Amino acid sequence: MIDLRTKADLQRLVEEGLEESLTLDYKASPSLSRDGKAPDELCKDVTALANSAGGQLVYGVEEDKFTKKPTRVDDGVADPKVTREWIEQILNSRVQPRMNGVTTSRIDMGNGQFGYVIYIPQTQTGPHQAPDGKYYKRFDLQSVPMHDYEIRDIMRRSTTPDLFTELWFDGREKTHMPSITQGAQHSEAVMLHCVVLNRSNTPAYHVVVDFFVDFDLPIPFQVGPFRSIGERDKAPRAKMRIFRRVINSPPDLPIFKDGEVEQHSGVVAVQIPFEVLQGGNIYLETSIQAPGFSATEEWLIAARNGQLKLVPPKERRTPRHPYGWSGD
Repeated sequence: MIDLRTKADLQRLVEEGLEESLTLDYKASPSLSRDGKAPDELCKDVTALANSAGGQLVYGVEEDKFTKKPTRVDDGVADPKVTREWIEQILNSRVQPRMNGVTTSRIDMGNGQFGYVIYIPQTQTGPHQAPDGKYYKRFDLQSVPMHDYEIRDIMRRSTTPDLFTELWFDGREKTHMPSITQGAQHSEAVMLHCVVLNRSNTPAYHVVVDFFVDFDLPIPFQVGPFRSIGERDKAPRAKMRIFRRVINSPPDLPIFKDGEVEQHSGVVAVQIPFEVLQGGNIYLETSIQAPGFSATEEWLIAARNGQLKLVPPKERRTPRHPYGWSGD
């Protein structure tokens, strides 16, 4: 999330024209009020962010209703009885079930009035219900009612694990300059480390992790616990080698939130063709399956002038090329 502590931070949002998004919602200060339906609107907007991906609700910034970009920093909330404590009291008394992890920062506007930034994590105990008895989500930069299947999906978050993978090179680095012998067609072995992590409070006890690697990358040797189980060759997707590992607890430790243990990591060794090292993209995939959960993530290794850079799924900017690596 964006670090917003001062009026200058809010002004920077305006100057940079940072428009609203799934996780960022601007509100003019008069919207934060004790009058009429304003407290219920506060609850609706906060629960919508929590029920979606989490985010920030910024009071003190006016926006253009068409471009969704901030237009100016306003004078702040005039009512001295609107405080961080009042915001907390409203959310705790009107939102069901009670929300965890929500924090509020007060921003001095320099005129005796204040703006407020509410930081809302994605719920793991919801969905959260607004005072009108409805469940809301963020959609098309608005707070809109949720469908039944969406409510059920959020309920699942509190009872099933939410697993994902992290990849890195040796030394936990996201970049790597592989060695290559003069005249060789491929680099020396490049170690791709894969660890399984959990966003949910619910531990995962039985997990299958598949690591897909482009079929044309040579595999100089295998490193446990990943083992080769064959290949995937279904056009138009790239032909991939499949490496699998299975985590069972016991004897392995369960995968729990904010926990990272050596047992949950593994390595696949590959070699990079010389021509790809000079400029090209290499595509990888990870697939995770557990009781009540499955997910697939697409990773990218960008090779430029002999250097490799791992690009996580959330930073991908272009669609996946369907036939493995590609140049610019």
